[in-house]
Amino acid sequence: MDTRALLSLATVAETGSFSRAASALGFTQSAVSQHVAGLERTAGTPLLTRRPTVAPTSAGREFLRHARQILAHEQAARAAVARVTGRDQDTPVSVAVTPATEHLLPVAGRLAAVMVDDAAAAAAALTSGRADVAVVDGVAAPRDPLPGSGPDLVVRVVAEAPIGVLLPVGHPLAGRPGLDLASLTDARWLDTARTTCSTSELSSAARLGLRLGAAYSGTSAGTVAVLVRAGHGLHAAPADLVPPDGLAIVPLTAPRLVHRTEVRVHASPRAAVLALADAVGAAR
Repeated sequence: MDTRALLSLATVAETGSFSRAASALGFTQSAVSQHVAGLERTAGTPLLTRRPTVAPTSAGREFLRHARQILAHEQAARAAVARVTGRDQDTPVSVAVTPATEHLLPVAGRLAAVMVDDAAAAAAALTSGRADVAVVDGVAAPRDPLPGSGPDLVVRVVAEAPIGVLLPVGHPLAGRPGLDLASLTDARWLDTARTTCSTSELSSAARLGLRLGAAYSGTSAGTVAVLVRAGHGLHAAPADLVPPDGLAIVPLTAPRLVHRTEVRVHASPRAAVLALADAVGAAR
């Protein structure tokens, strides 16, 4: 089985987009589509839905579980050959980070930063081999894994904080000791998918539909603060964050959700990769 096709399928599933997967892998979108279509012909069933969103089907989730194991074995084989030949000593370690996790990069050591937009792209960079280490963050229930984790990865949690609601200091709810998300489904929320604690992540983790206000497609925390301050919608944030001027963070009491930051590497990585993963974890 062509591992490039497996890689295309895994990257589309992680990024939720054929075009973003093509960009992450350096393939054309047509090639990625052909890879996935070929796997679906082999499997005899659709592995991804296309509308309204791109996501694995039930068969696709099972197929992906095995595909990721095959890709992990390929990565392990390459790492083993590099160790035997001594090439791993000369190759800089690459690490995928988002704008929100860039500060975790250690300043010393041989590394090559792979800057990506969001956690899905960081996970895709690790799967594709563009990165040896991925720093991934997201919203989840306290015991739930973040998307994209699996038995073929070594995952280290480096930070975890309860979720709060970011709102203007003059908002009627700003003085509350805590908030129930179910009572805020009629409030307007910023429509974000690529920010820290994005509304799409919050809605998915809480399994609640939220009323969306202004849409923001970027990743800047500063822009999110400006939009919330101007009354364009609420947004989620780690409850231990020091709020920007003019804003307050009220803890979310129900459901219990956390913002988690993880460092991920493939199983059986080379020593330099483990050393960098440890350094990233210590930088928090």
